[in-house]
Amino acid sequence: MTTVLGVDIGTTGMKIGVFRESNGALEPAGQFSQSYPINTYCNGQFSDVEPRKWQDAFITGCAQLGEAIAGVEAIGISGTTPGLTAMAADGVPLYPAILMLDQRSRVQAVEIISRIGLERILAETSNMPVAGGCSLASILWLRDNQPEVFKNAACFGHTNTFFAKWLTGKFAIDPSSASLTALYNTVRNDLTWNREIAGEFGLRMDQLPEVMLGFESPGRVHRELASKLGFRKPPVVVIGGNDAVLAAYSIGIREPGDYVDVTGTCEISMVCLEKCYPSTRYNVRAHVIANRWVTLYVMNAEGKAFEWFHGVFCSEMTPRQYYQEFMPKAVDHWVGRESTVAYTPYLMGSRYSLQPLKAEFLGMTPETTREELMAAMVKGLAEYQREHLKEISLVQAIKPVVHITGGAVNPSIINAKKKWMMGNAEYVFEEQSSMKGAAMLALKNLQER
Repeated sequence: MTTVLGVDIGTTGMKIGVFRESNGALEPAGQFSQSYPINTYCNGQFSDVEPRKWQDAFITGCAQLGEAIAGVEAIGISGTTPGLTAMAADGVPLYPAILMLDQRSRVQAVEIISRIGLERILAETSNMPVAGGCSLASILWLRDNQPEVFKNAACFGHTNTFFAKWLTGKFAIDPSSASLTALYNTVRNDLTWNREIAGEFGLRMDQLPEVMLGFESPGRVHRELASKLGFRKPPVVVIGGNDAVLAAYSIGIREPGDYVDVTGTCEISMVCLEKCYPSTRYNVRAHVIANRWVTLYVMNAEGKAFEWFHGVFCSEMTPRQYYQEFMPKAVDHWVGRESTVAYTPYLMGSRYSLQPLKAEFLGMTPETTREELMAAMVKGLAEYQREHLKEISLVQAIKPVVHITGGAVNPSIINAKKKWMMGNAEYVFEEQSSMKGAAMLALKNLQER
């Protein structure tokens, strides 16, 4: 029986899952999770994390899973991206990994656009440079503010790059992770970096990791490290991909027009594409399968917005009272009624704006209640996603099935999405898993050897 390991290196925590193949499917055989704090400072403009926390969580997880991991033959990696990490030649991080929530590099994002030109950037790399969501902008921030780090970096990579180097000794990355660097040829998706853009900013090709397909491997775990971690034989390390893309992969988002709505701390709409359609209003990632791309349309604060509302307007309620009683009742009451209140949903800014956008409630009267405000928030978030679907439908027909998943999903939210986001569709709740998606790629590697 084939045994594989899926590792999901999230923004604030890690999940590790052991899976065993049974009749062509993967069945869970053990799981571990551990959270870790990230660093948020400078009035919330800076967000980063020490990669050592990823290593510590993985070591702890392997120890706790014990005998369950002994027979693991392959490890698949899922990672939060960008998670830009500057590393020395031996893989040691020279600076904390800069996360997608980070906003420090706005000036550098503007510099990239002014020097390269937005039209060319979109035509070649597909994504508009923005702070946090663009690795090159973070690299240039290091150039301007941490010159010794920039000078001494042997490699600039992402989460899975760091992990691959630690486990196997080789720097590597996959297309879904490389897509948001402003350095990868996302439109061609041919496993190549854009030499001209890199050269414009003084980056050498040997400072960028090798790009390989998501199911391919940079090597096996070092024998000594494998023994310490509890593996009987050094397993193959599979480079994997971006966590959101792997979550979609795990539930079968593979054909053009497939659509998944991930409703969690953030809300992410992903539509599978047969061609790359660049835009300034959403991201495009290469899929972890060939000849496919996926849109990545993110609202930075979905579940986070609900948490904020709880603390500000409903602090006397327990979480159960708020999420299971107040919220459904408020949404159900207003979903069929007209309201003068509108919610602008940028509580934690926007990934698609060079300006620091803010949230606001508009149209309130003396009769406005917190229930109406709650419903307006849900409506504003749904309408935000609807705009993406309207835009994408002009170039890619969307199937009338919404695969919906995430911890912020409940029947009232689904009814609201039917009313305010995508009405003529079947809504199917899915148990997605970035961790399982990574394990699926690990199994694919073994099957194709």
